[in-house]
Amino acid sequence: MTCRRFSLILMTKWMLLPVFAFALTWTSFARADDPSLKPASTEPGSTALKTKRAIILCGLSGDTDHHVLFSKTVANLHEGLCKNLGFAPSDVLVLFGDKPEDADAEVIKSAQRATREELEKSVAAVRAQLQAEDTLWVIVLGHAHYDGKYAWLNLPGPDIQQLEFAKLFHGLPASQQVFWMTTPASGQFIKTLSAKGRVVMSATDVDWETNETEFPQELAKVLFSPPADKEMDVDQDGVITLLDVYVMVTRNLAQAYLDRELLATEHPLLDDNGDGRGTEVQIDFLTVEQGGRLKRRKPAVESKVSTSDGQLANSIAPPFVRSEAIGSE
Repeated sequence: MTCRRFSLILMTKWMLLPVFAFALTWTSFARADDPSLKPASTEPGSTALKTKRAIILCGLSGDTDHHVLFSKTVANLHEGLCKNLGFAPSDVLVLFGDKPEDADAEVIKSAQRATREELEKSVAAVRAQLQAEDTLWVIVLGHAHYDGKYAWLNLPGPDIQQLEFAKLFHGLPASQQVFWMTTPASGQFIKTLSAKGRVVMSATDVDWETNETEFPQELAKVLFSPPADKEMDVDQDGVITLLDVYVMVTRNLAQAYLDRELLATEHPLLDDNGDGRGTEVQIDFLTVEQGGRLKRRKPAVESKVSTSDGQLANSIAPPFVRSEAIGSE
């Protein structure tokens, strides 16, 4: 009796096995067809990941001359990002402080007003779109002031100070995060914006460098009309990187002050190790006359970053969409 019962159980298991196998197979097909369960594509050109996004924020100009200067700079930054760095125009958000004028470029006329409320809404919207492998560049220009405790961006309506500004960008998922803070007193923003995996560059030191800056115009020149790769490769390592772009901008800025025999009132800093302290990494690539350590315009041997800051920036390559090879004339 026991043997019969055992045989019946064994037979039942063998009969049910195909049923279980069919059920598992059907479940696998069903899960594969469920779009909510499919991983996002990581193929090159995928719209789901690896999207380059940017925010260009320009505060109030204050007068007609600065309106012309800032609007032209923003237009050049926008075109440089889209034409030379591979950003889609629809993924570059522009916030401009002034009301547009007839002579302004179309990108200014179509920009959102750079109010604190609009900034908060815009950053929240970008945050909702960002994915882990995306890129985000934030470029800030305009006027700013330092009250001895906080640096403030001068916006239409209520201004925003460094802690509040940094909070908007806290915990972003984008794997490449690049902040160009080009206003007066912008060095104060490094400590609050600093984070692991993020590059933060400022136009000024953390000291009382509150004069108007020329950094944004030099940045716009490099992005809008980049020099040949041979000249852009400032560290001569054969690759164009974000560090090269930063050093090129700071070198041009230092030379502009030198040519006019003016004392430089802005000393850019870079922080990319997350410690909240910026470094003049350009000092290894500028000549002594420009305020650096090099004794000649072009070093005979390859220059290296001598600080912990600059390593991440030097790993972000290539930022430029270039067809010619390194070293081409």
